[in-house]
Amino acid sequence: MGDVRVRQSDLKTWAKCPLMYKYQYIDVVPRLQSGALTYGSIIHECVMWMELNQDLETAIKRFHYYWDDPTRLGPEYRIDYYVRGTNWRKYHEDGPKVLSNWWAIIQWDSALVLGREFTFDVPIGDGHELHGTIDKLEISYYGKLDTYAVKISDYKTNKKTPTYGYLEEDLQFSAYGYATTLLTFWEQLCAANGWPPEQAVVLFEKYKDLPRRGEWVALTEPKRMDAGERTERHYNRLVMAINALGLSVAMRIFVPNISGESCLYCDFREHCGMPPREEED
Repeated sequence: MGDVRVRQSDLKTWAKCPLMYKYQYIDVVPRLQSGALTYGSIIHECVMWMELNQDLETAIKRFHYYWDDPTRLGPEYRIDYYVRGTNWRKYHEDGPKVLSNWWAIIQWDSALVLGREFTFDVPIGDGHELHGTIDKLEISYYGKLDTYAVKISDYKTNKKTPTYGYLEEDLQFSAYGYATTLLTFWEQLCAANGWPPEQAVVLFEKYKDLPRRGEWVALTEPKRMDAGERTERHYNRLVMAINALGLSVAMRIFVPNISGESCLYCDFREHCGMPPREEED
């Protein structure tokens, strides 16, 4: 079985529908870019900039700059369509509100931030590689638990709020938590921040016994949801999933998931013989 490089987002796509994973990551089938996806990427960039620079006013100006012409963020962000109920003007009005509301909360945070938009590559499973990008990595104090923890925050702009039960088992946070348990992760973090290489061992030893917790940040509300602690049980499940994905890729077997939720907003419907969404509305 050949080794695979798995992003945490790839794993979630494969879990949702293996055939969707094939179209997107193996066949690299062209897909249309929705206004919602572009909006989310621009908000994400502006939030990260705002937190780093502690400047709401300029963050709002950055949002307008990119939203007026999304290709300034990158050619892949051109907008091909808007889903029903959304349009350019609506997002134009919502963006500054989202940034202002989040700033009202985040400006009071006192956690020790170790990294933003940090990308890692660590070994996992049967010779595979786990690749991911953490929105924010910090050391936070949890008063109710009376303990510090390594906290990984993931920022979202969609309006569908998950349940706590879902977040407690979410593979994405398990992937983040697993990565932070490895010395390789801290070596890469030090290199990304320009810190001395020997600092990696210091950080690894200092934080290795702290619990790992995730935080789901719904920027549109805004709302922060504790995604729970990640333990060996979660990591075992993660390894099992990645090994299964690797086997699926090696054997070229991608069984479609035909649940309504998977198919409803899939960008590759036509390749499965499904009619356009507007014909089903």
